[in-house]
Amino acid sequence: MSAPITIRPYRPGDVASLLKGHNQIFPERSLAHWQWKFANNPTGQVHTMVANHEQEGVVGAYVTLPVHAAIEGERRIIGQCVDLWVMPQHRRFGQRPGLFVNLALAHYEVWGGKGEGQNSFHHGWPIATWRIGQKYLKYEMVRDWDFLFREMAPDGFPERATSDEVEVRKVDRFDADVDGLWQRFVPETQLAVIRDQRYLNWRYADAHDASYELYECREKSSNNLRGIAVIAKRDFVVPNTCFLVDWLVPQDDVDTTTALVAMAEQRATELGASALATLFQHRDPRFLEFQKLGFLVYGTIYFQVVIPFDKHDTHFYKEQWYHTLGDSDLI
Repeated sequence: MSAPITIRPYRPGDVASLLKGHNQIFPERSLAHWQWKFANNPTGQVHTMVANHEQEGVVGAYVTLPVHAAIEGERRIIGQCVDLWVMPQHRRFGQRPGLFVNLALAHYEVWGGKGEGQNSFHHGWPIATWRIGQKYLKYEMVRDWDFLFREMAPDGFPERATSDEVEVRKVDRFDADVDGLWQRFVPETQLAVIRDQRYLNWRYADAHDASYELYECREKSSNNLRGIAVIAKRDFVVPNTCFLVDWLVPQDDVDTTTALVAMAEQRATELGASALATLFQHRDPRFLEFQKLGFLVYGTIYFQVVIPFDKHDTHFYKEQWYHTLGDSDLI
């Protein structure tokens, strides 16, 4: 007699059943949102392992969101762990310790590794699944998620002095100049999501059910693109917070850093936010630079884990990963 549940990779015909199951566990996701986030992500790949019940359809899924990353000069894929779920009545199905773990292990076998289309590593913020992940799924903690923040004064942030040589503009989309900016930036890091035009516009300009403000800083005399920033107001961790969600500025460009921070402070004031916040990993020079600009450090309940599939140990991710809030789907 065959088992009622089969673990296998996602197929296009699964999407209706997958969303039905997802929407019983998490806040509702529309088909349009799924198409943007997964079917149309810049890698062109869907990395989802499903538990398919012969009568009930998809009753569980282990989903990662693949993105291209630059790792020690090579173009690789990494996966953010998202939407990990199993219907309660089926959690004990199969070999111990249960369906959730076996879905993950099947996902690792197909998409974890050094091959074409495989993930160098997975990462995520497993508040609810930390213990089971640490015990069975190779979760390794790499950092606490400590935010950098400035609390809003009663009359807003004071105007910050900026260089006359640069100017900040709001844009609807990032143009091809951002590819050149990325190429100038990438030698600074051994590990980062590739922030090129295609990725940034997919992630922010084309985002479904979420809005972001896109800004670029250009040199007045030459119109050269010096840096970009992405802003959003969200009720995350602390309500009514204006976030610098993403940031691409060479670390030694003080004028561009100052100009984009000044813009973010102005927008936080205009939006009536209670605070302005952002995030960089602790070893990144920006973590200290933003503190010199008046930001304080705020600890949160969130922590980040990796599941490595190649040669790197935890130390590499702690030291080398250029990381912003935009590397998650939480904001």
